[in-house]
Amino acid sequence: MDSAGAEGPARSGPRYDVFLSYAWEDIDLAVHFQELLEARGLSVFRDVTGMRDYDDIPTVIRAALDGSRTLVALYTPSFPESQYCRWEMYTALTRSYHLSGQTRRVMAVVRGMRFSQVLSSRLKCLRLPAVTAALADVSDSVRRLVDGMDHRTFGDAPEPPVPSWYPEPAVGSRHFRGRLRELWQIRDAFDGDDGAGSDLPPVVFLVGGGGIGKTMLAEQYGRLFAEDHPGGVFVLGGLGSHPDSSRDPLRVAALVGDRIVAIARRLELVGPDAPATAARAALSTRLAATGMPYLWILDDLPAGVDTAVFRTLVAPTALGRTLVTSRAPGPGGQGLHIDVGELGELDSLTLLSSRLSPSPGAERQARRRLAEALGRHPLAMAVAAELVALPETGGFAGLLASFAEPSPDVLETAEQLGVQLPTAHGVSICATLLRGIDRLTPEGLTVMRLASVLAPALFSPDLLTDILGESDREGRDRQEFRESVRRGIAEAERLALARSDGTGSLSVHALVSRTVRLADHDDTARERARRAAVRVLGERLHGPAADAAARFRTFEALPHVRTVAVALAERDDQHLLNEAGRVRSESGDPVTGLELLRLLHDGCVAALGPSDITTLRVLAGLAVAHGMCGDHDAAVRLKHQAYEGLAALLGPHHPDTLTALNNVGVTHLDRGEYRTAWRVFGQVYRARSRKNGALHPDTLSALANASVAVSLEGRHALALRLRTSLLARTARVLGTRHPQYADALNGMGTTAYALGHRAEAADWFDRAYRLRRDLYGEQHGDTLDALENRLVAASADHAGTAGPGLEEECFREVYRWRLDLQGPSHPATVTTLRHCLVACRRGTAADGPAGDEDPTLPTPRMEPVQKLPHGVASGGVRLEADDMDRRIEIFELACSAQELMGDSGEDDEVRALMTQLWLAHATALMDQMDGQRDVALAVAEDTEAGLARELGRDHPLTRTATSLYRWIEELVDAAVERPGEG
Repeated sequence: MDSAGAEGPARSGPRYDVFLSYAWEDIDLAVHFQELLEARGLSVFRDVTGMRDYDDIPTVIRAALDGSRTLVALYTPSFPESQYCRWEMYTALTRSYHLSGQTRRVMAVVRGMRFSQVLSSRLKCLRLPAVTAALADVSDSVRRLVDGMDHRTFGDAPEPPVPSWYPEPAVGSRHFRGRLRELWQIRDAFDGDDGAGSDLPPVVFLVGGGGIGKTMLAEQYGRLFAEDHPGGVFVLGGLGSHPDSSRDPLRVAALVGDRIVAIARRLELVGPDAPATAARAALSTRLAATGMPYLWILDDLPAGVDTAVFRTLVAPTALGRTLVTSRAPGPGGQGLHIDVGELGELDSLTLLSSRLSPSPGAERQARRRLAEALGRHPLAMAVAAELVALPETGGFAGLLASFAEPSPDVLETAEQLGVQLPTAHGVSICATLLRGIDRLTPEGLTVMRLASVLAPALFSPDLLTDILGESDREGRDRQEFRESVRRGIAEAERLALARSDGTGSLSVHALVSRTVRLADHDDTARERARRAAVRVLGERLHGPAADAAARFRTFEALPHVRTVAVALAERDDQHLLNEAGRVRSESGDPVTGLELLRLLHDGCVAALGPSDITTLRVLAGLAVAHGMCGDHDAAVRLKHQAYEGLAALLGPHHPDTLTALNNVGVTHLDRGEYRTAWRVFGQVYRARSRKNGALHPDTLSALANASVAVSLEGRHALALRLRTSLLARTARVLGTRHPQYADALNGMGTTAYALGHRAEAADWFDRAYRLRRDLYGEQHGDTLDALENRLVAASADHAGTAGPGLEEECFREVYRWRLDLQGPSHPATVTTLRHCLVACRRGTAADGPAGDEDPTLPTPRMEPVQKLPHGVASGGVRLEADDMDRRIEIFELACSAQELMGDSGEDDEVRALMTQLWLAHATALMDQMDGQRDVALAVAEDTEAGLARELGRDHPLTRTATSLYRWIEELVDAAVERPGEG
């Protein structure tokens, strides 16, 4: 027989040209077909023994399939009903795919049914013989196809390549079995239409109940078909489909943002402090630049996420395929749905006997009945497989017998789990999980208790060690705690109650966690563990994340905050939510920070009442958060409420009252009401000075705020006197290496600049920049503020040594850093855009400065004592309607710079493209005029292509252009989803 291609490696055992797969009901037809194939010189394997229901796949069948070059399926109405036929067909499809990336080695001969009823659709990739074709003619066709195959067999198929997992490897589970049918359904769905006419990249939903194996199925798809997505597998998990999530879609978006940040950091696309928007833009750029398909897994998506939010969660570029696991269908009919139900009979029996093989006869029958009693529920069967291997269980029959008379606690727990369990099998499943929990050692039970107070997201052994150490009252050292946690994790994994990932982190299924909570009757120990978790998470979120290890601890803590902080009347819980809100805002997500603080305030009102001291303090923080989001009307209203409540409760001169009053002044400053802000800050300064003295840090903060107000009002001589005094006092009290001293230096520069002393201002700003660089690093918002101030002061002196070209290049670099660090809509980034445009005009105009434009300095950072996060302006992170005059000015500057560039005849293509990019940014900021975002998107797309052509895809300026393009694209998409909004 001729062969196309080289032969595979020599194999022991029988070799066949054809493995004939058929249902036992069609044996007569199969025998005839075999005779026809053999008459044409083909060696054929056909099972002649048959298999009874629930038999294992015999070794001879597996060996024959491994030794066969092709599989021919005699596809009759009985064929898809046979689990053995399905196993043979899908195994052959998978092996064929791994041999050559195709499925041509698997052929279907259809009889007694329509082609449209044939599954998998892979069988229809070849033109199938007509259902009425004579078997003799079909045999000729099979012979021709076999002749075209090389001599490799299914057993020669290599293992699939290991996919590139992000943000960390997924190592699967030893308890995963089967699901080949569903795996090929997913692949067929991705290769076809998504079933909804959606303009999204391909989306497939795996829908099923808790513990049914959706997550492991999604991971297995990524593993089995790694060659389909060479760009990698991106797993965004821990979204939590518990009931509370359905009312909180913003929480889901925030968690997805966290995972995207982790992925972008793993790929070294962004710095440690980059917000989620910058991380998403950088990742989108990378994915588009690679040009390779990739898999995007959204694991455990809750119900209740609307279409607008869902569109922000799917794969960010057209090359991505989004695979979603959820307990509910997708929003708005998005994507194609695949129901993930009970495990197949054959795979169920294989899973149940993975640790103990049943002896023939009664034990095999007991195994079959045990699978039926558990509803072939994968999680319950995985636990059962471990239990039957324990001597005290009594094997399959012993575990099955224990279901006969369930104890009251089993019945009660099953009732409380309710809809999370299959109705007909809930008691047996619950009994199995409870029995697994009962078999834990004390250390294993402790680990599961700690895990159950956390959210169903990944957590490290170090986190459990910290919580255990915080809750333990025996005074053991950390090494003892670490070893205890290690042994407890091993115990939980051994009983299939927990699963580790490739980095050593652990996850516990939500169904197992809830069962542990219901079964744990030691309320004192549980509450002690919860409070310990609250304190540990609060400590992890408190203060700046100075290094990579601290940033990991912060990132790990965030998903668990809402789960553990449930006693909002307690100070530690309040502190945790407050810190989580601060960290969210600090990382560029002030909206989620606001939501956390609103949750905290609502909880305090319900638990303590609106006039309680804690409630009022939280109200003050909530008001600050509104200001950070740009809602100054709500901010000033809530700040006045907090101030008046605290004044009535604590008196007008209490530190908390004065802090609340100070925050009122901040919002007046944000609203441009400088004289009012000056009066408020002056009142705070006088009260603090009388109470604490002129050298107290709180007094100095009030003086700094007052100096900002008078400076913005234009009274620069007074501002100079105040700031000179402030600088001297700060150096005396806090020293010359303190952040507030850097702020004082910056303030001196602002005043010197306003008074026309440009060289002196540049010197002050240079000192502030150097100190902030030492304190915060090069790419930090405050450092960039001082650097930009120095550039403005230097460029304002037209007799300076720096030429216009160098000036523009310096501003361009700050702009690039701002875009990555703070995002395109941040007020500081918009200010930098203006400075870039002014510098561009200066460098382009032939007769010196273009027009009479003279850049003004950014307003120096002013932080209330309430402590806004570093790098976030007190005015918020989005432009409001009251900034429209500023937007118009920047838009006109951009148009003017573009015109000058065109008139100059300059042949610097990169400089021309950057000017065009700034025009796109300025146009996108004009988002209240018809069609301007679409224009901006087109200009940004053209600019990105031009920079990629001139500099390459990986050049920093090209990546900046791509980041801006993605942002504008999101604005356009949001406008389509919400056409009524500005």
